[in-house]
Amino acid sequence: KERIEIQFPAVDTYAEIYLNDSLIGLTQNNFRPYYFSIKDKVKLGENIIRMVFYPPVLYHREEYLSQSYHLPAPNDVDTVAIAPLVRKPQYQFGWDWSLRMNTIGLIKPAKVVAYDNFRIRNKNIRVDEITMDEAKISLELFCSVSSNTQYIWESKLFGTDTLLEEGGKLIRNVSIDKPRLWWPRGQGEQFLYKDKWVLRTMSGTVVDSMNVHIGVRKTELVMQPDQWGTSYEIKVNGRLIFCKGADYIPQDIFISRITDRKIIEMVATMAESNFNMVRVWGGGYYPNEVFYNTCDSLGIMVWQDFMFACSMYPGDPDYLTNVKEELDYQIPRIASHPSLTLFNGNNEVDVAWKNWGFQIRYNIHGKDAKEVEENYNRLFKQLIPSSVSMFTNSPYVHTSPLSNWGKDEFYNHGSQHYWGVWHGKDPIEDFGKKIGRFNAEYGFQSFPEFSTLSTFSDQTQWDLDNAVMKHHQKSYVGNGMILKHATILYGKPCDFKDFVYKSQLTQAEAVGMAISGHRLDFPRCTGTLYWQLNDCWPAPTWSSIDYFGNWKALQYRVKQDYEDVAILEKKNEKGESSFYLLSDQRDTFMCELYYKVYDLNGKLLMENNISQLIKGVEISQLCLQVLEGKISRSNYVIEFTWRNNRGESLKRTFVHLVRDYKMLTYKDVDISLVAYDPVTRKGVLKVKNDRFARNLWLFSLVQPLHLKENFMHLLPGVHLIEFEADKRPEISLIEARWL
Repeated sequence: KERIEIQFPAVDTYAEIYLNDSLIGLTQNNFRPYYFSIKDKVKLGENIIRMVFYPPVLYHREEYLSQSYHLPAPNDVDTVAIAPLVRKPQYQFGWDWSLRMNTIGLIKPAKVVAYDNFRIRNKNIRVDEITMDEAKISLELFCSVSSNTQYIWESKLFGTDTLLEEGGKLIRNVSIDKPRLWWPRGQGEQFLYKDKWVLRTMSGTVVDSMNVHIGVRKTELVMQPDQWGTSYEIKVNGRLIFCKGADYIPQDIFISRITDRKIIEMVATMAESNFNMVRVWGGGYYPNEVFYNTCDSLGIMVWQDFMFACSMYPGDPDYLTNVKEELDYQIPRIASHPSLTLFNGNNEVDVAWKNWGFQIRYNIHGKDAKEVEENYNRLFKQLIPSSVSMFTNSPYVHTSPLSNWGKDEFYNHGSQHYWGVWHGKDPIEDFGKKIGRFNAEYGFQSFPEFSTLSTFSDQTQWDLDNAVMKHHQKSYVGNGMILKHATILYGKPCDFKDFVYKSQLTQAEAVGMAISGHRLDFPRCTGTLYWQLNDCWPAPTWSSIDYFGNWKALQYRVKQDYEDVAILEKKNEKGESSFYLLSDQRDTFMCELYYKVYDLNGKLLMENNISQLIKGVEISQLCLQVLEGKISRSNYVIEFTWRNNRGESLKRTFVHLVRDYKMLTYKDVDISLVAYDPVTRKGVLKVKNDRFARNLWLFSLVQPLHLKENFMHLLPGVHLIEFEADKRPEISLIEARWL
């Protein structure tokens, strides 16, 4: 073959690579592939490849010690805090939900490849213009070698064309007549044009080929003055979309353990939970193609951070050159997906410099402070936006949030990360009151379920003062903040199991209040992304899904709060509830809604129905008789059933308690296994309760169970609960807790 090269899809991070004792290359960026030509260094017979890795702390130690000032890196817990200098996942240096695990090595397999002509390195698909009659699209292929030679580009969609490869690129302009658009989940069809590209030499020899999916859509970020302050609106194909989702972090501290299956299951959970957006957080990594492919097919919009978070970063030429090579690979790869909706420069870098006291803590003043600010501008306001504009028309914003939390006026402008409860002294009710224009981060911690705790501890260690539990809690206020608000909402936990249970209830209530407040504040508020969806290790964190994929109380709550046609509850200062029927769909349809009111013994007190004509996006307060007269001054359970715009039946139950919950006592709940199929991994549990059970949680001490419903309000009676499990559960190990 004309060419032989060794390919490294991902190297973590600093390495010298030798072939037969000859240095063939150096690596210094975890976020891009490396390719090294070895045609002149291989020999017949045995060849030896040797890699020498340098741990980042040792690689930068002398540089760090010689610096006149150190770049702020509050999440790097080492005494030599060099995280900002290293192009690798920042969370591996330590975070308030992650252990420090500063990995080195190969993340993906290396391979030796031999070929003639060239290989396709990357592609870029840019939708330039869309009308009802035509979509104009630019296609680019990036080649491993530049030869200024003509090639034949065959396409099933666009036919055959002869093109000149120049500067390592092949560029082709095409159009689609009467284009079918790609829409986010819930807004329309996720249509993808399927194509196959084949490149041939002029003599007909196949050079390379690839299968391609093309989604036709236009995305916009609208930030402009309005009656409330400054908007932050995501538009797709000209339509304003209320964004519902969460912040996504790497699914493991070891990125090589994040399998395609785990990624597909996580994105499927987003769709199942009624997300239409996910934010790929900037302290992690750029996910593999399977992540974006699955988001494309399921209609999950991607807010993509570049990989910078909570630190200040260099701006010298060498560093910027290193970053540019990363950008030139990642931007076209990601932007080619229709799910890519927004590029964001960094997570909390700007707000940190302006509000976290970096200048005092790190003794950065005068010309040093000016240099830090100039570096910020070079990286986030010059290099990255210019790189984005080279490849895509998708919007870019230099940071999130654009406005700090605190003063009332701050919530009227741009994106918001609200941490006034967790990192401040705000009451938990403020989650539903202090509402930004687009809420890109907010959250509350909880402990994972007991089957997850059992993977790193035994029951003798189930104590908040135990060293194992302290090691896994990385937040500086963690357990104390959970205990404070859990006690206010549900009473002081009586033991560790009760603490875990009430931590999950508190988290669900906190985030649930926020989501209801955000959705009911539309069109002033246009998005809600809670922190955080998932975990990278088993520990107490802000996640709604733990490391092993188990749903916490929050995930069950979110699925209901994010329904496209939802019933939401909002409480006033007196604790009185109002109920709202909310639709974020464009459909006009008649919504038939029924509600029944029971006392806590299961006696039906009243029932009624409401017919509501929904005309597009609407928020309607429900006028219910239950809120009037004697019933409103009693304990009751209200059960709503309705059908959404697709005709699917939905149900939601709320509890109204006048008396303090601690006055209510309940008998045991009986749990039995009705059925389990080892092939489908699905089964049914039977729950029998003699008295009303509020927020009933079913769990296994050792085996994960994914229940279709959990943390339920159950009236007295017999209830069948569907579940999934990898093996037949032992009923003796399944327990229940309730209030």
